[in-house]
Amino acid sequence: MRRRCSHLHAARHYIVFRRCHSYRNESKGSLIHMNLFWINRMVVMGHRGLLQLSDLCKLYNEESVHTLSSVFEHEWEKQQNYTERLDLEEDSGRESLMVSRKPNTGYSLLYALWVTFLPALVKVALLRLSTDIFSILVPLTLRWVILFCERQAVFDWAGYTYSLVVMGAVCCCAVSQHHFEKHSRIIAANAQAVLAGFLYRKTLSFSHSSEQQSNTTQGTDLLREVENVTELVVPLACLWSTPLRVSLCLGLLWRELGPGVLVGVALLLVLIPVNSAVERKAKQLQRAQLIIMERSEQLIKEMLHKYQALKFLTWESWFHQRVSESRARELEIRRILGYLTAFSMLNSICMPFLVGFSSIGVFVLVDDGNVLTPSQIFTSLCFFRLLRPPLLELLGLFSALKQAQQSLCHLEKIFLRKDLGTTQSVTSKEELLSDGFQQPCDRCKDKHSHFDEKSDHCLSKKGSGKACMLYLRAFGWHWLAVSSLVYLSVCAVSLAQDGILSVWTGEAKEVQGLEGWRELRNSRLSAYALFGLLQAFLVCCAAYCLTCASLRASHTLHSKLLSDVVHMPMHSQTDMRRLLQAFTQDMQVIDEELPKHLHSCLKSLLDILSTITLISFIMPVFSLALFPLIILFLRIQSRLASAQSHIRHMETSPVASLECVTQCFEAPLSGPKHREVCLTHCLQALNQNLLVKYNKINTESRAGLRLDGIAGIVLFLVSLILLETEPDSGLVVLALICAFNIKKAIHQYPHAASDINMDMLSMQNLCEFAKVEKEAAWKKSYRPPSDWPQHGEVKFRNYESEASSNDTPALRGINLTILKGEKIGVVSRGKSDTDALVSSLFRSVEARSGAVLIDDINIARMGLFDLRSRLQIIPQVPVLFSGTLRANLDPFALHTEAQVWLALELCHLKERVRLLPAQLLHPVQRTSLAFSFGQRRLLCLARALLARVRILLVEEALPCVDLETEDLVQQLIHTEFKHCTVLWLTQNPLTVMHTDRVLVLNKGQAVNFEAPSTLLQQGPLFSQ
Repeated sequence: MRRRCSHLHAARHYIVFRRCHSYRNESKGSLIHMNLFWINRMVVMGHRGLLQLSDLCKLYNEESVHTLSSVFEHEWEKQQNYTERLDLEEDSGRESLMVSRKPNTGYSLLYALWVTFLPALVKVALLRLSTDIFSILVPLTLRWVILFCERQAVFDWAGYTYSLVVMGAVCCCAVSQHHFEKHSRIIAANAQAVLAGFLYRKTLSFSHSSEQQSNTTQGTDLLREVENVTELVVPLACLWSTPLRVSLCLGLLWRELGPGVLVGVALLLVLIPVNSAVERKAKQLQRAQLIIMERSEQLIKEMLHKYQALKFLTWESWFHQRVSESRARELEIRRILGYLTAFSMLNSICMPFLVGFSSIGVFVLVDDGNVLTPSQIFTSLCFFRLLRPPLLELLGLFSALKQAQQSLCHLEKIFLRKDLGTTQSVTSKEELLSDGFQQPCDRCKDKHSHFDEKSDHCLSKKGSGKACMLYLRAFGWHWLAVSSLVYLSVCAVSLAQDGILSVWTGEAKEVQGLEGWRELRNSRLSAYALFGLLQAFLVCCAAYCLTCASLRASHTLHSKLLSDVVHMPMHSQTDMRRLLQAFTQDMQVIDEELPKHLHSCLKSLLDILSTITLISFIMPVFSLALFPLIILFLRIQSRLASAQSHIRHMETSPVASLECVTQCFEAPLSGPKHREVCLTHCLQALNQNLLVKYNKINTESRAGLRLDGIAGIVLFLVSLILLETEPDSGLVVLALICAFNIKKAIHQYPHAASDINMDMLSMQNLCEFAKVEKEAAWKKSYRPPSDWPQHGEVKFRNYESEASSNDTPALRGINLTILKGEKIGVVSRGKSDTDALVSSLFRSVEARSGAVLIDDINIARMGLFDLRSRLQIIPQVPVLFSGTLRANLDPFALHTEAQVWLALELCHLKERVRLLPAQLLHPVQRTSLAFSFGQRRLLCLARALLARVRILLVEEALPCVDLETEDLVQQLIHTEFKHCTVLWLTQNPLTVMHTDRVLVLNKGQAVNFEAPSTLLQQGPLFSQ
């Protein structure tokens, strides 16, 4: 029976596999089939307005998540059947009970992925080979140009041939490289979608298992493991490319510099582990920083969740200080990380100089007969720069493989588990489109509507410009000027280094005698080394300026946001979820991403400007083509940047992002129908995410190809002008090096500008919160006496509070006087009336007309801090904050320990606190499990005892508070607050029979204000 079920299961998968055989056999592969018309249409629409998901180029059926998942599931099942047959053959003749099953290594999962995407991987491998060949061929063709300039006196048809060969090599290299990158990213996106879909199918099948619920990681962690695995699919398949590129570069360098190249390679290999050590240190600091960020996030969540209690207690400054201290620790770690970026900048900018200097120095110092030629200089510098990336890629690949090994094993373990519950998977495209497939889950739908409301604002250029100016103002205009000057100096020194070598080769031809050569060699090597030291110093200065300025901006913006939040009204209509996002995600973008993108944008822009200036200086004719090239560059950037920005913004849309998938992973499932609906929602989110990624990859590839076209035109024009004008060979080398290196800067600048544009969305969110309504000033010029209020007499004079959301005043026409020391019961049918009275006394709402007088002083004259600090309230829901118990009673340390212990003793909590391990320093957790609900109410009473106020408000206790505790509260208030004015707020008249008078509120009006016995006899309102 078991064998029959397995055969039926295999047959079903075989039918599914045959349905989607076109994906495996047709030349389309995993590529999106969009013609030029649709790409141009999308670019034009993105340039004119906001792109929607419906405007993107669609996926074919064989490119959908369902089709790709079906192919992968078939290959995975084939792999597992093959493994089981091998295990049976090995176990034959043995006692199965004595042989343990082999541990999972994860390689079966990786192999199944490779087989699934085998045609696409073969294509990528061929593209990788062609890219490697053409990347080597471009410097060689430029070397032929240099040799031609040295040997050919007359420019003839051969010069045009060389220029055309250079142009052809550059174009072929660009096309091959961009196709390789595009196909690689598409394979990674497909693999991620396939693994995520299959993973969710598996988790659905045993969703009711208690073991699954206890052992399976949360959805976010699982998707992160999927991402770790998919990042290795293409690099491991193209691992052979690294030794090929290294061998070709080393062979060509050996031909130019001989054994001297080994010194440069050795230095490169030595510096790579040093760089790895710095990266490990940076990761340690990032882990420590993550812990601090999580604590800060918890503080922010607590502040927002208990916002009203903070306002009533006037403890905003305490929480402001705690958040600021946590932020200061976070910024201190960021400062150290910023200084570590100086090493990474040295690594990226100065390492090519060190490698080139050491190799060239050894070459010319070993033998006096070794004279540098222009072709040697150019070839050496180019191939040393081509040699560094594959070595870094190889080191990064081993690190990523080590990190992904655990993810592979974990995912394979989940995939190998047998289904514990039978869930009918959706097996056809028609079934996916039916029964609500086109409608996202409710939470994603709500977020998507909110996203649509804010999309126009987020993508407005005017808002982006204001946000950019706000950040630069926080960054500091002086820091911006100094940073620009330093970066410009770095670019100038880098060009000067290449200029020294170029001039050296030109002067070497005119030197007479060995002594003259030695003197020239020593002077030029010394100058070259001096420029290298100057470059290292300037790079460190640039890192210091960037770190200081970005930290200044982060501190300023966070402080401003925190100040805006603590000054919001108690009943603010601000979305607290978005406010928390501003403190966490948006501030993280401003802290980490924006400085890096600003550095990349500034450096690439200055590289382009300085390089173009130098080329124009060497060959003035080139300046004629400069203006058309700039216009072409700006046109390409402007037309494609809008579409790229819209598509990248779509990735943050909850419907198109994987957030919906994560929520489906973590959602509780109840029944097969619910699980099937969740599966359709998950597949829809994956499909839309894949659609957005496909369009993003294609638009970015198209933009990169056009930018490569501009770089190729520059290189072609430079080579053509050099061949026709016959300049000095040293200047030929310098011009070609500049033209060869400008390609990287041309690519970096649009990407960095686009990244900054996306980062400005976070800045715009911060700008929104700066515009929210603020409550009245905390302190005003008028300050009440220090002992105010002395009596606690409260008068309402024709008081009417501000209107609520339905334009009905919360309190209307209140005229009454509460004498000093009176105990007043405030009764209402609904809690809204008593809440309105509390809001009026604490001025969380302002008066529309009339006034509230306390000891004959209008409370509207004074600041909120002076008012609220002289009042106390024991809320219905007692609130304890994270921190020590002592801080929850006396956060500003205004009282001695003896006074704190006395307050606890009066509240019958002294013995309970003494039993705690740290007593007064006992950390109060967010759940406050150390104290019961009644004990927390007594702790709130202890706060009031320490505050020594003249006016106390007591809200009715919840039913969970035992009667003994509530009787103790009433007894303490009558004894310890006998000279204070006390207002008991309740909806139960029987709990205020002990008061002097009772105020009855109904729909915002004072109905009665008499003694309890009188009201009890007068009418049914009070008795109800």
